[in-house]
Amino acid sequence: MVSVFAPVNIAWIKYMGKENGLPTNASLSMTLEDAGTKTSMRQLDETGPLHFVWSPKAYVPPVSGQQKAEQFLKNPKIWKEAIEALGYVYSPVGGIIEIETGNSVPAGTGIATSASGFAALTLAWIGMYLKSDFKAWKLRFDSDDRARKIVAGLAGLGSGSACRSMDGPFVEWDPRSGTKRVDEGKIAFVDFILLLDQKVKAVPSTEAHARVVSSPKFSGRVGRAHARLAQVKEGLKRGDLKALAETVLAEALDMHDLFHTSDPAFAYMNDLSRAWVKRFQMHDKHFPSENAIVTLDAGANVHVFVPEVEERSWERFFSASPDLQFVKSRSGRGARYIDSSG
Repeated sequence: MVSVFAPVNIAWIKYMGKENGLPTNASLSMTLEDAGTKTSMRQLDETGPLHFVWSPKAYVPPVSGQQKAEQFLKNPKIWKEAIEALGYVYSPVGGIIEIETGNSVPAGTGIATSASGFAALTLAWIGMYLKSDFKAWKLRFDSDDRARKIVAGLAGLGSGSACRSMDGPFVEWDPRSGTKRVDEGKIAFVDFILLLDQKVKAVPSTEAHARVVSSPKFSGRVGRAHARLAQVKEGLKRGDLKALAETVLAEALDMHDLFHTSDPAFAYMNDLSRAWVKRFQMHDKHFPSENAIVTLDAGANVHVFVPEVEERSWERFFSASPDLQFVKSRSGRGARYIDSSG
């Protein structure tokens, strides 16, 4: 059995819209430490053609999700290329493989569990290919940046932003050159995820990518994202929380504006989302500080990033807010193996 944990990554600079199957712009995200997906794979039978079963003891994706995952895992071309690029001899895996997977945050609600899910599947499946040399491979994955980048690129073939979950805490993804770490400066962050809508969203992210290009505001989107990317990298380097807050929230609202003006139009934000965003825009005097950096992914839930030194004061504040549910996670190091057995 091979078990892994892959964290979600929350984009501060988004990619939304694709051209020839690739993102139209580079993106930047913060990887969380302990919010994400744990996946275990176990070989139940080594004979016969490859077949996957999903353990009912944990999260079982919808049929469409299972089909997408299995199509990815069963593609011999991409796995052969990846295994050989890592310097190993490719030998197909057959038989019955049980997948047991679960998320520590609600799936399908815009908290990037598709990214963490495919990152976890990728790392676990490579572990199954390399089970005869697993201990050495685990050590290599933990220390070899080139190996990690190869695995990140592979995960991105399953779900684009999964590539960013392989590393951390801040990762830039350029579809032309792959992923790289970004200098995060001297400030460590905690993400408070305000769970304002835990239902599976009606418009999947894949559909959102297709729709936004119809928005009249999509023209110029690449340039706006590119400019904000440079601003965020500079803000991280200087530790300029005010500049970061302005840029990151503007980027999130820009993306959601594309949703509202596409054809057909759609929305992820709800009344609670809009109310919380407005409070941050107006610098609510009841907040513990003005150092919060706010964003939303393709969903209604709001992410509030605060300096780690302010974690306790913000947690007390959110805990005192009536009927508010939230989870929190510090910035993290990316996907990792957590245990294995023969």
